[in-house]
Amino acid sequence: MTYVDVMEAIAAALAALWPERMLYRDYCPADFHRPSGFLYVTEAEFTDAALGLVEWTLEAELELRAATDAYSTESTEALREDQAAVLARFGGPSLAVGDRHIVLDLSAPSPGPGTAYVRFSASWMDQRPGWHDLEDPDDPVSAGVPRMEDYQLTVTTKE
Repeated sequence: MTYVDVMEAIAAALAALWPERMLYRDYCPADFHRPSGFLYVTEAEFTDAALGLVEWTLEAELELRAATDAYSTESTEALREDQAAVLARFGGPSLAVGDRHIVLDLSAPSPGPGTAYVRFSASWMDQRPGWHDLEDPDDPVSAGVPRMEDYQLTVTTKE
């Protein structure tokens, strides 16, 4: 499982929360629709945890854009309600990502003029990308690697 899988699960949950709203991913055009959301990754990385194990960390942000009134003014109350809806939706205890579940930490700073933010943080352990267990006989990559028990030793002595 990579951070892309987690972002897909977050996006699916947001789309289910507001099916009528546009959710922009990784790119928000200048002429975006209101109300809408803009979901993007701010940081994703993995660090060594063990020989075949890594710890992934993900930081992502959701920008919420409120609808405007007749004077092209956004409602800060509507933005707070949107933040509360997102916090409630991801209230936990975990997010299903494929056949796994990870814990998301969310924060929602006070909304500014026209925009509110929700920050997502997650951390999980997973197999190192590209890792092949040499002891796994069913792994197609490591199955062809000769094992120490597959050797022949010929010893001759001269007198």
